[in-house]
Amino acid sequence: MNHSEHHFIDMKALYFFICVMVFSMNTNGQVSYTLDSLPSNALTMQQTETRAAKDFGSQYYDPNTRKPYTGVLYGLYDHGELMTVQQYVDGIGNGYWMQFNPDGTLAEKGTYRNNKVEGPVTQFYEDGSVKAEGQYRHWKLPIGLWRYYDRNGQVVHSMTYTR
Repeated sequence: MNHSEHHFIDMKALYFFICVMVFSMNTNGQVSYTLDSLPSNALTMQQTETRAAKDFGSQYYDPNTRKPYTGVLYGLYDHGELMTVQQYVDGIGNGYWMQFNPDGTLAEKGTYRNNKVEGPVTQFYEDGSVKAEGQYRHWKLPIGLWRYYDRNGQVVHSMTYTR
């Protein structure tokens, strides 16, 4: 896959993410997500084949083509609500990820780089207000300045992680 194809995929993912954010607001301003808001080519993680990938842990493959999967993978709670939504390129987590509460509200969102959750992250209260903002490195290790908020959006604590 060449650079322009990666750019096209990233633009499609960005478009999807913006559409989900804009069109899924409920009357309280809280964002809710449904299976209907996912791209038509999205697969559950169980629908893919998983193989070990050197330096990346696991790599996901499209079961029909046997090629590394590019697109959106998702997981569900037993009762059918979304648990997670993640973007993959060539079978490796690269792009955005979102984690949901059992009621379908967004709990946390951030970015994947080579199957590791790292980069900017935002955590949310159940009402949709921001709970914390910061950066992860490697696999969800906080790094740098993190800000923690009360439900009214006021900073109640700041901490700088240096490990």
